[in-house]
Amino acid sequence: MRDNAKKTPLPDAKTDAASPIKDQESTGLLCDKLFADRDWDPDRQAERFLKSLPDSGNILLTSHDNPDPDALASCMALQKLIEAKKGVKPRIAIGGILGRAENRAMSIELEIDLYPIDILEDKPWEAIVMVDAQPGSGNSHLPANVPVTAVIDHHPQRKSLKAPFVDIRPEYGAVSTILVEYLRGQGVNWDAKLATALLYAIKSETADLGRGICNVDQLAYFALFESVDWELLHRILKAKIPGDYFALFLRGIKGGTLYGNALVTNLGEIPVPDAVAEIADFLLRHENVSRSLVLGRYEDQIVFSIRFTGSDLDAGVIASTITRDLGTGGGHDLMAGGRIILKKSKLKKADEIFTTLIDRFLVLIGSDKLKNGKPLLELQSDKGE
Repeated sequence: MRDNAKKTPLPDAKTDAASPIKDQESTGLLCDKLFADRDWDPDRQAERFLKSLPDSGNILLTSHDNPDPDALASCMALQKLIEAKKGVKPRIAIGGILGRAENRAMSIELEIDLYPIDILEDKPWEAIVMVDAQPGSGNSHLPANVPVTAVIDHHPQRKSLKAPFVDIRPEYGAVSTILVEYLRGQGVNWDAKLATALLYAIKSETADLGRGICNVDQLAYFALFESVDWELLHRILKAKIPGDYFALFLRGIKGGTLYGNALVTNLGEIPVPDAVAEIADFLLRHENVSRSLVLGRYEDQIVFSIRFTGSDLDAGVIASTITRDLGTGGGHDLMAGGRIILKKSKLKKADEIFTTLIDRFLVLIGSDKLKNGKPLLELQSDKGE
């Protein structure tokens, strides 16, 4: 239960801070207009990307920590494209871990060769490509002083982003969609494993084409359809999960507190960092919930995920705002997240950070006027009487 007597104020607003009120002009709802107005085409972007890379030497592909299917599939696609056009096979390096069972199964079933980000120190790299993330965003182990050659992403562009090649498309539901365009534009065919990876990535990132999509995501999805190995996809989707997974979900349900239509739960210590995202998705399916915030502590980090189902608020802006002066956060209009590294935060106690994040979140969504939340299970009990 929140202690409203110790409510932590929001950080001072900055003049360049975005509003949590969603700008409809920047969402996927108007992506058709964006495509009609843009002055470049995907084929030209793929050509520019390839020209930004050396014709020989070591090339590294990387993404955000604890990569999800979209990050993994995008790296696979880039590896295929670069090898086909440059004759060089890049290495894929990641930070963090593959926490979700499906992500681990994806890497095993699709035989993705992954290296720890520490290989940066092993040799000189002529080019580093970052996908589904941007340098300086705080969600990657890639050191800030390491120059990046190319950035391909679908998150809103950071003002500080500088690289020889940049392709940022917030109107797209998945980075994998961009890579499907690259492959098709360059005449590079995908095999069954790559098609399976890309389709699963689009499916996962857009919640089965139901979240934050535009028509190009749909076109990419169905272009991949006949090449997919469906038995392989089934093994990924139905990967076996450990017993503590169920205990974690139980903890999330028991600890859930409703503030109007917002469900907040603090998981405490968690075995994998991406557990908060999985449980935030799950809790959002509750009939009385249209917003969820799930928090947890993984090693020396506080991590959280925000999920909305249709809202005039932007989850990415809210994630960025509640972590201001504490850590990093961001994302899309309907899904976002962030993390605070305890040793780098001005608040050193995990409980203080949890309280601060929850209070700020409730203020921004307008639920702070509710004196006390109601336990989720208590609500279910009342309903049954």
